[in-house]
Amino acid sequence: MPFIRFLFRSILFILSVVIVLPLVLLLITRAQKKNNREFNKKVVNYWSKLLCFVCGLKIRCKGQIQENPVLIVANHISWIDIPVIHCYKLVGYVAKAEIEKWPFLGLVAKCGESLFIKRGKKESRQKVLELIKKRLNNNRSIAVFPEGKATNGEYLGRFHRQLLHAAVEEKKPIQAIAIKYINKDGSRNKDIAFKDNENFLRNVFRILSLPTSTAQLTFCEVIDTNNISARQAALISHKQVEIELLKNAYM
Repeated sequence: MPFIRFLFRSILFILSVVIVLPLVLLLITRAQKKNNREFNKKVVNYWSKLLCFVCGLKIRCKGQIQENPVLIVANHISWIDIPVIHCYKLVGYVAKAEIEKWPFLGLVAKCGESLFIKRGKKESRQKVLELIKKRLNNNRSIAVFPEGKATNGEYLGRFHRQLLHAAVEEKKPIQAIAIKYINKDGSRNKDIAFKDNENFLRNVFRILSLPTSTAQLTFCEVIDTNNISARQAALISHKQVEIELLKNAYM
């Protein structure tokens, strides 16, 4: 059964990448040229749902989704966090520069208007901050993973405040999203995360072999950035996500 599941999903994955993805990228490119955000959102939404289905993920959403513009902050477990969020909210992402060179995901990230940041480089961070401000002021949303790294979901890293300055300085709202992956028995699915020294493609094909599980997103209460600092915004959003991650899976 596990082999049949892996074989079936692998075939679907390859067909999706070879046949569906080029069409998706073409439609996204045309929508962006015509500034048709609604059509762009629909294309990304349907593609993300297809990708999650192929990877054996059911998606469950809680909470109210803030309208544009908003800075989204979320805990980070896997590359698949991105399509999971895109099932409900069209956002550009701030991603580490290495992702731009990843097979498959790098191309998708660029077409998805991701901003790539070189970690530890002050000039790169300042440039990304200005681009985030520009997008927020153009009534668009952007998402960051403020932990700065992916975890296995067992703990929540400190939320770094640097990129949150963009929303605070422009007085734009911030909304935290808590992401967790749940097995059928309600336990935390730790196998979605990257294993030690595991590259992107190996992680993809390992996920394809896993039993069906649920990706649960909780859109937390929106944070009003008037009269608070970026540090306070980081602490508040961290606490919101932490509370949700500690709750039982299907509360």
